[in-house]
Amino acid sequence: MVRARADLHTHSSSSDGSDSPTELVRKADAIKLGGIALTDHDSLDGIQEFMNAEASDHLVRVPGLEISTEYDKKEVHILGYFVPLDSKPLNEELEFLRKSRHERLPKIVQKLNDLGCDVTIDELYEDLEGVASPGRPHVAQLLIKKGFVETTLEAFQKYLASDKPAYVKKARMKTLEAVKLLKSVGAVPVLAHPLTIEIQDLRSFVETLMTAGLLGIEVEYDYSFMGMNRTSDEVREVIQDLDILHTGGSDYHGTVHYTELGSVSVPIEVIDSLKRIHSEL
Repeated sequence: MVRARADLHTHSSSSDGSDSPTELVRKADAIKLGGIALTDHDSLDGIQEFMNAEASDHLVRVPGLEISTEYDKKEVHILGYFVPLDSKPLNEELEFLRKSRHERLPKIVQKLNDLGCDVTIDELYEDLEGVASPGRPHVAQLLIKKGFVETTLEAFQKYLASDKPAYVKKARMKTLEAVKLLKSVGAVPVLAHPLTIEIQDLRSFVETLMTAGLLGIEVEYDYSFMGMNRTSDEVREVIQDLDILHTGGSDYHGTVHYTELGSVSVPIEVIDSLKRIHSEL
């Protein structure tokens, strides 16, 4: 039996998702996805479990990650596919990024306290066991648990978004450096959810990244769960004649964000294209 669709953007409990890598694989198999990529934030810690989890032979798995980067003071996320687990330069960079994530948590908690939200760092870490790469969604879950907000989106809109009062900036790689690093270790670099980037000329930006080695762009994506009235058609129109791979995925986080696994997908042949590009690097 051929399964036709693949979800190439998902997160597990190794970063800010609620499902373990094994649970993620089982759910993908249960809904008859043909392929799935695990793309945790700044972390490869869940990949081995993800690749080894029991599933049918019809499910193709892609080891990946999502790196937090910065370009001209703007946050940009870069996905990497077929990422090696034993790359020293990549793992050193990821360790630095994960350390920065942990260091900013007490600062966020202090800002929330100043705003009248009675939360503690100990309460936050009670729910972070096994999490290699904690982020703001974990803080949002604590705010929900304590009754200060009702949803993750509300937590971000009220406290945690980059223009809100409890935001604390974390260390990020430079975008061009991240693209070059991923390509140098044999991974396929792809620009994630491009319409979330606060940039005027998206096409020019993509072309700049392509000169650094960008090989794909996440065209298929549902921006509505971020409260954005934007569609993938806008991305297609901008990049329609560029020689770059089109990918896509749900950005599934389990119960943390309100998107369903497989709700955004691409043809399974996209994984074949990723494999081909990876083999040529």
